[in-house]
Amino acid sequence: MIPTSPKDSTVELTSVSDIDSSLFNKPYANDQVCAVTFNNTVTDNSGNLIVYIALDESTVIGKGFTNK
Repeated sequence: MIPTSPKDSTVELTSVSDIDSSLFNKPYANDQVCAVTFNNTVTDNSGNLIVYIALDESTVIGKGFTNK
């Protein structure tokens, strides 16, 4: 997995079918992605930032936000 600080973020292996495909920057052929949720990034308009990373652990596929 991707090295992150547990205090600052969480990393989950997530099924692509559970994610709105409009959040991806480009088509993605695999069934799963790493979803990295960055804690304490909530704004007045959105929840915490989520970055979707391919299983190669270096390609950013897209981004989104949690519900507030």
